[in-house]
Amino acid sequence: MTEPGGLDGTQNPRSFWHSEMKRLREKAGWLQDELSRQMCVSEDYVSRLERGVRPPTRELSIRLDLAFETDGHFVRLFELAEKSSGLMPSFFAWVAEMEQQAQRIEEYNPSMWPGLIQCPAYAKLVFKSVWPYHSEAAIQELVDQRVDRARLLAPGSGPEVWLIVEEVMLDADLGPGVAAAQLRHVLGLMESRKIVLQLVPRRIGMHALKVGQLRIMTMEDGAQIAYTEGPHSGSVMDTPAELAKCRRSYDLARACALPHEQSLARIGAALEEHEQHDQ
Repeated sequence: MTEPGGLDGTQNPRSFWHSEMKRLREKAGWLQDELSRQMCVSEDYVSRLERGVRPPTRELSIRLDLAFETDGHFVRLFELAEKSSGLMPSFFAWVAEMEQQAQRIEEYNPSMWPGLIQCPAYAKLVFKSVWPYHSEAAIQELVDQRVDRARLLAPGSGPEVWLIVEEVMLDADLGPGVAAAQLRHVLGLMESRKIVLQLVPRRIGMHALKVGQLRIMTMEDGAQIAYTEGPHSGSVMDTPAELAKCRRSYDLARACALPHEQSLARIGAALEEHEQHDQ
């Protein structure tokens, strides 16, 4: 897997956290199994942390400071990493970094358009709903971060993106112009072949992913990371057993969805209805 920022501390504190872990282990003359015993985790987990394919946490930072006797060094790095994310939720910040390195992104979302394909007006509505007490400036910062993430969909670059969403989302009344703007944005991405998007028809009452969001990211070397998210938390999965379950659930949901071209036609029809309603 491509290592985040080459594990270079000049890139960001989170990458530096990973590189410092490896540097201090090697300085101590320890193999990964020795550090794993010191931290009370598996050797494989230490390897994944050093390669940057598992996110740092406060608990892990405390364990590293105890193992290396570094007097809060890793905790301070973790806090810097948290601050560097701005208003972006800390549990998602690492995922956003890995997203920029992915060769393929597959996502199902049961309740909203995925973040990578949200237009600014839709993203603003989402953030206002989730953070009703944030200032306009704070909301705009979150919107700008989301728009910046989507730059990986620029022509001539970026990963393959395969999305599954529920057809009922086409009916949402989001206020004057917002639904039309979002559908227009999605259509543009579909027509330019930047994404493959499939709608799960309204008639499908239940399927394998109906209960929640799932993202699977595939890296350049074929390694994969799965991510699920709740209102204020997120969970990363990368063991073979976890990934196999996630892959099966995603494929079962995709089997219920309409083909890309039929989905394109239904989104186009929904856009016309919203445009007429806005007039």
